[in-house]
This record gives sequence, C-alpha cells and structure tokens, in this order.
Amino acid sequence: MSVVSASTLSAPVEHGASTLAAPTPEQLLARFGLESFRPGQREAVQAALEGRDSLVVMPTGGGKSLCYQLPALASDWDSARPLVVVVSPLIALMSDQWRRLREAGVRSTMLASGMEDGHNARALEEIESGSTQLVLAAPERFASGAFRAALARRKVGLFVVDEAHCVAEWGHDFRPDYLRLHEAIASLGRPAVMAATATATPRVAEEIAERLGLRDWVSIRSGFDRPNLTFDVVSAEGKGAVARKRAALMHVLSDPEARPAIVYCGTRKDTESVRDDIARQGISAVVYHAGMSPDSRRDSQAAFMEGRAEVVVATNAFGMGVDKADVRTVAHWALPTSLEAYYQEAGRGGRDGEQARALLLASRMDLGRLIRFIKERETTVDDVKRYVAGLRAGAEGGVLAIGHGELGERQRVLLSIAERAGAVELQPGGRDGLLVRLTGQGSPRRAYAAIKQARDRSWESYRSIERYSASAETCRRRQILDHFGDREQGRPTGRCCDVCDPDPALGRAVAAAPTTSARKRDRVRAAGGGAVSASTPEPVGRPVDEQEFERLRAWRMQRAEGKPAFTVAADTVLEEILRRRPASSAALIEIKGIGPAFCEKHGESLLAEVAAL
Repeated sequence: MSVVSASTLSAPVEHGASTLAAPTPEQLLARFGLESFRPGQREAVQAALEGRDSLVVMPTGGGKSLCYQLPALASDWDSARPLVVVVSPLIALMSDQWRRLREAGVRSTMLASGMEDGHNARALEEIESGSTQLVLAAPERFASGAFRAALARRKVGLFVVDEAHCVAEWGHDFRPDYLRLHEAIASLGRPAVMAATATATPRVAEEIAERLGLRDWVSIRSGFDRPNLTFDVVSAEGKGAVARKRAALMHVLSDPEARPAIVYCGTRKDTESVRDDIARQGISAVVYHAGMSPDSRRDSQAAFMEGRAEVVVATNAFGMGVDKADVRTVAHWALPTSLEAYYQEAGRGGRDGEQARALLLASRMDLGRLIRFIKERETTVDDVKRYVAGLRAGAEGGVLAIGHGELGERQRVLLSIAERAGAVELQPGGRDGLLVRLTGQGSPRRAYAAIKQARDRSWESYRSIERYSASAETCRRRQILDHFGDREQGRPTGRCCDVCDPDPALGRAVAAAPTTSARKRDRVRAAGGGAVSASTPEPVGRPVDEQEFERLRAWRMQRAEGKPAFTVAADTVLEEILRRRPASSAALIEIKGIGPAFCEKHGESLLAEVAAL
C-alpha cells in the first residue's frame, strides 16, 4: 500500500471505475453556485473523477461532503458516468445532506428505516432506472438483498464511506457494520473508494485504509486548524467545583453574541439540571438525549435549528448530522471520552466561518466518570466464551439471525471480538439483519489480543483528553494540532486560547463564584484567571490511624517490587486515602497525586486493601 500526495495527481487510473472524459472540478463547483474550493476539496474531487482511491481528512466544517457531492454531477456532462454511493452512519446526517443535494439540483435518493410508506421501494426503482446520480444509505442497508440487487444493475463509480473513523475498531465511534463494507465494495465490482472523516489521527487513518482495502490511495489532509475557533479550558477542583463551572458557563452564555450555543453534558441528568440553570437566566434552552422519545428529540432539535431555542443542552447523542452554521459557542460541561471526540463536537461551532468559542469545563470528578466508563466496558475471554455459548444455544443448524437494532453496545463489542477470534462468521441477512454462523472453533489467544487492544485504546483516549484539560502551559490549539499529526502553525483569526491569550473577565467570573471557603482550598485554573490556591488542603474526613497508615505503607512496599516506595505513592497521598476512604475508582481519582496510570496498575489492589482496614 502506498500513499500518494494530493499534489501528484496526474493521469486517470482505472480501479474498476469509468475513465470517460470528465468535467473539471471548477465546472462542477460552479453548478453549486460556489466560486472557490476550500483546502483539499479540489484534490479530492479530482481523485474521484480520475477513479482514484482517496482518504480525505478534514476538520468538522471543512467541507468534506462537497468532495463527493460534486462528482455525482459529472453525469450531467456524460450520462454514462457511473453512480455515486455514499455510506453514512446516521439518518439525521443523510436526511440533511439529501435535502441540500436536492436543493442544489443533484438527482439523489436516500434509503433508511423510518421513511414514509413506499419511499424505499421508490428509491430502489430510481436506482435501477438510472434516474439518480447519488445514493445515501446506512451501512446496515447492505444487508438488504433488494438494495444490493438494485445497485448491481448500475455501474458504481465511487463508493464513499463518510465518517470513516467508524471503521477504526475501538475508535470513539466504532460501528461493527462498517467492518464489512469492504465486502460490499468488492460485490460492486471494486469501484474507486473515498473514505472521509474529521477525526482521524495518522494511525487511525492507516487503519481505515487497511480495513477498506484502499489501493494506491491519495492522502488528502487539509489541516486540522479551525482558525475562527477560540479554545478555553476552565478547571475546577474539590468543593465548589460545580459552582465555578456554572459561573463560567453562565458568564459566557449571558452574552447574546455567544448564542446560539450547544452545551454537552456527560449524563442525561446533567442535561436537565444545566438546562434549568440556563433557563433561569432568561435564555431559551431545550434538552436532547437518547432517553427521550423520538418525537421529543425531534421537537428539541427543530426548536434549536429554527431559532426558537438559543441553547441545546445535550449528551453526545446530539450533533452528528446537525448542520447549524451559526453556532457561536460549544461548551462541554464535562470531559468527553477522547480528544478526537472533543474536537469533533467543538468543531460544530463557527461553521459559517465567523468567530466561535469552544469552552471546556473540567474537574477531577470527570476523570473518575471516564475511568468508571472504561472499566464498565472491559471484558474478558470468559465473557466472550459465555456470549458465544449463548448464541449457540439459540442457533439452529449452527446459524443465528440477529435483527436490526437488537444488539446493545456491549453485545456489539463481544460479537466483534468473537468474530476476530474466529468463533463466529458474520454476513448480511437481508430482512433478518445479521446472520451469525457458529464455527465451533475460535482462538482464546486472538480474543485476548483483541480485548487488550480495546483496553489499551480506551486508556490512550482517556489520557489524550486528560493531558489536554490539564496542560495549562502549552497552547490549546497547538496541543490539538500535534495530536492529529498536523505540524502546521496555527493561525487564529481571533483570540487563540486561555493559555496564549487569557480572558480576564471569564477568570474573574469564576473566582467570584459563591463557594464559601472552597476558594482557599481548591486550585482553580480559569481562562485568564490564573491559579487560586492555598498551600495545603485542609484534611477531609477521619484522622489518620497510625496502624492503618503502616498497613498502607506495607502495601506500597509490596507494590513497588523493589523500586523506591515513592514511585507508587507519597506518604501524603496514603494519608489522604485514609482520610477519604475511597470505595471506587471514581472516588480514588479525585485524590490529588493519583492519576489514571496509578488506577490502572494499583487501583483494584488498593481499594481491596482499604476495604479490609
């Protein structure tokens, strides 16, 4: 496999796609009423017209969709130009793109569940008759024999995998159905493939290319910088942290110029309480999370999109496929699961090119929540064996059908591990969803390797957002660009970040939060507010018992395995553990001096020791 720079595009290369005379990218652009390309767009369109495989990595708001929408218009110049098939993960995303395509005069169709009666049947007819230039479909749609049969009657020239990071196993938005897209590509005569994403690190990009089988592919990376975004991090520790986070959020949202705004929360409960706080300030706000009914979610989304609500307070269930260009603020009430997830969500601000702000509100309690989430997702080889045994019990003739939407997140992961271990084989099952064939084999060693990879990636993602939220000495923009392998210099068009260009007003708002004596105990790092700290935190909880302290010191010596004891934990940390008596990893991570590496290596052993005191 080789990577070709976008600047080296030359003669058309046949990869099962048509190489008939094509219009220029500029001619196609004019059909959309646009005068110029954004960085990387022209190269991506040219690659598609020439039948080249490509991996298009552009930041959210960078214009990825135009890269595959324009090639669909080529059939207006040559009716023999083949069909463009776009695989997209969410109905909301497809629906929005379909509407925009039709408005732009692109003959397109969309297949998805939940459409009005007869819609999908008409869409299949449009595909077979040749009256459509572009088809939008979810990856699960390739389980439909009728859909595959309709595509087989057309020449597919470009197969687009949108949100291609979903291909990366154990990524922040992993979708097992994406792993079988290479089979769909092969069944269509191996057309040119375009993989598009906003959140691929160089390693993930390589994994995407490998899993989709990209050949001699063109690598198009437009640069990850969003010059019109300002990045602020407000960190609050200990008692009063919630009050300071609330003060920071309300200070920002109180400015009408900071709205419309999206506020992301880590839990459904927080969406309700934060929405109520915002509403009490006289700002119209709605909530959005997966626990709401579909109608309620649609109503909330419509209110925000139409401007009847200035703020939507949501979990990460909101956003993908929601293209509201004038969002001025994207705030995170809690830390997201990774820096990739954060940047994708923050990138929903300022998509109109005007100035926007990304505000991250962080505290150690967020780290505890993320650690708990990681631990809850962990599995073992025995878990996989039990899951496969359950599948076998329900199978007939060694084959089991799993309907669309029947798999929860944990079941999807277990099934994927079982497939990688060779215990099952998966294939599309048409109306039945997914067919699972039990092989009667399977390698525990391969299952363990997959589990370890999942665990390692989860911790790696955790550390990326932990470092970002805690590193107050390095430019936030620089940290993001380095994470994505972008060595270009950031060129902010406004204020850069809290490190390079602090916001004193925000710092004063945080420092003035009514937190009684907490301000003297807790270190607060606010954008422009500097550090407010006391020399030593006041003891919390029961006094230290000398015998218990000696027991923890003995435990520490054992865990040090011959190395200096301080490499495990300092005496002051052991004393604080005895005062607080943590009973979970979430409580343990809140203790100053304890980080994720400690929890991963010593957490379970220490919690057991504390429980036995």
